[in-house]
Amino acid sequence: MTFSRLLPLLLLVPALSMADEDRNFKLNPDNFKVGNVLEHAVNFAIVLDSSVAISQEPVFPLQPNRLYLRHKKSAKEYLWFSGEAKPEEYKKLHAFSLKDNHLGAREVLGMRLYASRQYKAFQDEADIYFDAEYVYSPRVAKLLFMKNGKWQFLKESNHPGLVQIQSDEKNLEIVSLNSTIKPGTRALYPVNNGVYVFSFSAPDKLPYVDAGVLKPGDVLVFNVNFPNPDSVVAASSSSEAAPIAVVASSSSSEAAPVAVASSSSSSDAASAVAIAGSSSSSGVVIPDFDAGVSSSSAVPVSSAASSDSKVSTPAKQSVTLEQVLALKTLEETESLYDAFSADVDKNVNRVDTTEFSNFYPAIKPADSLGLAETDKDYRGYVSHYNLKRKEAQTLWRNKKLGAISEMYKAFHAKLDSLQSLPAQVNVRPVAIEKIMKASDSSKVDSLNIRFGTDHQRIEVSWKGVVDSVSMDTLVKKMAEGDSSLVTTLFLVNDKPVWVFKEGSLVGRYHYRYDKLGFRMGEKLYFGKGEFTLPRHIAIEPEVVEWLRNRVPASSSSSVIASSSSVEPAKTVAGAKIIEHATRGTVAIIDSGTFRYRGKVVSMSPYAIQTTEVTQEFYHKIMGLLDSAKRHEDRSVFKNPKKPVHNITWEHAQYACKVLGGDLPTEAQWEFAGRAGSNEGVLWTSDDVMSVGKYAVFAENSLKTGKKDAAYGPHEVATKSPNAWGLYDMSGNVAEWTRDNYFAITFTIESSNPTGSFWGTSKVLKGGSWKDKVKKLNMTYRDDEDPRYWSDGIGFRCVFPLDRIIQDNK
Repeated sequence: MTFSRLLPLLLLVPALSMADEDRNFKLNPDNFKVGNVLEHAVNFAIVLDSSVAISQEPVFPLQPNRLYLRHKKSAKEYLWFSGEAKPEEYKKLHAFSLKDNHLGAREVLGMRLYASRQYKAFQDEADIYFDAEYVYSPRVAKLLFMKNGKWQFLKESNHPGLVQIQSDEKNLEIVSLNSTIKPGTRALYPVNNGVYVFSFSAPDKLPYVDAGVLKPGDVLVFNVNFPNPDSVVAASSSSEAAPIAVVASSSSSEAAPVAVASSSSSSDAASAVAIAGSSSSSGVVIPDFDAGVSSSSAVPVSSAASSDSKVSTPAKQSVTLEQVLALKTLEETESLYDAFSADVDKNVNRVDTTEFSNFYPAIKPADSLGLAETDKDYRGYVSHYNLKRKEAQTLWRNKKLGAISEMYKAFHAKLDSLQSLPAQVNVRPVAIEKIMKASDSSKVDSLNIRFGTDHQRIEVSWKGVVDSVSMDTLVKKMAEGDSSLVTTLFLVNDKPVWVFKEGSLVGRYHYRYDKLGFRMGEKLYFGKGEFTLPRHIAIEPEVVEWLRNRVPASSSSSVIASSSSVEPAKTVAGAKIIEHATRGTVAIIDSGTFRYRGKVVSMSPYAIQTTEVTQEFYHKIMGLLDSAKRHEDRSVFKNPKKPVHNITWEHAQYACKVLGGDLPTEAQWEFAGRAGSNEGVLWTSDDVMSVGKYAVFAENSLKTGKKDAAYGPHEVATKSPNAWGLYDMSGNVAEWTRDNYFAITFTIESSNPTGSFWGTSKVLKGGSWKDKVKKLNMTYRDDEDPRYWSDGIGFRCVFPLDRIIQDNK
């Protein structure tokens, strides 16, 4: 045996001993015991069900606003608990940011953590706390762990804060106006220092907004005290009311407030637009329908006031409760509601509002929050304060106006029931654009269809294709207005957004589009594409929220905002993508750091192709060369859009070098694939359905059988991309990298690692359509002889950033 072949075997002995040592410093799922009792549970930083707690099984992902405890019972037995944080104990913990330390919660859960490198494997810390973003130690400010036979440090971070809301109100509704809080919880953590703004509401209570300043590592407590009309004596006249620091006037002649409740859910109401009217005759009153009203809590109106500023008896309405209950359609309900609002608008300003100013909490000055009046956070607080104040004032007024509140609740119930129903609208297109194939200018490749005109209830564009029917035929029939073709817009709910301007309702517009159907005779064909909303609809908060949270089910179309919108719907947030003339579509990867094979390393910027090299693109690369220098495409699953496969490492690198690039190093590939995440996968669980959203792998390819169309690699970019716009980084075909593979890692460079000096095989990354979930993890590394080729191996290229930028100037 030659020395070069013997050397790896000689080096393997210490490597195995290091691996065995690492194993002693780690935990596995069997170490966590379920159903064990933890006595004296009151001594911990989490609130447990009783003084005796029962251990659970660790479940990922860890939930927000939840603290978890890993308690060591013995050298090989650990217990796992979860609960709310105890504020005073929580802020005493030493915090270690997972993000700053480039670690994931799941990874750290399997590590034993130590106070000193002098400790033996079984002498790890007994109690470690976790949440979704941090690891905490109740005892020491420095934690160590063992990785690859070496001690590594966890760097302590600034302690996050905790925001707590205290109230005896069982049905308290909390809306965080500049952060996220899980429904049903009354604590927010871990959070950064700064200003926090909340709105509070409850049945039979007047809503209000409060703000507070959280200092670093501290606890901010909001004690909820709803404004109480009975807490002060009503003023005898409007002129006696003390002024308050609010933007809007508090006089009885001010414009009617507008609070738009755009759906039955409280979250929609909180995100709706609200604008104060500039004159008393133009406002339309739409209070928060979810707020309860009690006639017994109405404040009596003083009889000493002048008759032109107060209402002594309930105003008579032209709309009756019986009319509301008899309504059958949404359009009829909206029309009657407008008439009702006009009636209210005539009477609402006759109610004296000065006594309201006496009991409603005043706005907090900017300096009390440590802010300037021009500060964005303070302006946001003022805006939300005035919105809720007007909403509360409207509710207070409505109680004084008697039956109006009952009418509002009736309208709410009617609108809620009608708007929850799906809808179908038959409508003719107003414009049709044919998009032709570049290779055949006579053939229609896709359609761009516009429905409705400016500021109509229906105003939307759709771009896509229609299978199983000639698009040329569709275009002809639509252009001629052929009555045998009916185009139908399918909506998830018959719920338009109500848009207000200067206190007046200017329109109601549909936005919850689901599918576009084409009916010819008895047959119905559905298009595949996306709807685009115009800017004036897409910027409405209600619409933005719906687009952000929508999860398409069986729909064949998606909905996006117009490209001119303030906040368009993004399929890839933060991605920097360039369409390069010769190098294809590439993502610009900025410099950064990440934990690579147990060590935090820094990466310089570069560009990487967003997809695996397709057969079509490979042919273009070879077309740049003389015929004698070309390499044959040996792919067996033929399709221009499928990745080229059956390619050796040498041929893959050769193709990249033709374009002026190279194969990525393993570090470049993994840094781009993980896209700033501490995890090696894009999904949040091991559920097969979740994995299938991002990856072509054994479950949705190999196991379907050779006769199935899904067998083998799929067309690129058919699965969801990562956060930086890269597709198929897990699955489809495994990808060659530039690095040598060697069983033992002696050192990893701290900047731009280039792999092992030793070894003759090359590193493969990402797994393929043949692999199980384990190999899809982007931290997993496989290797193969560079001369080897198979139908499960492909590649993508990287390029120096300066070449991409200069070529696109």
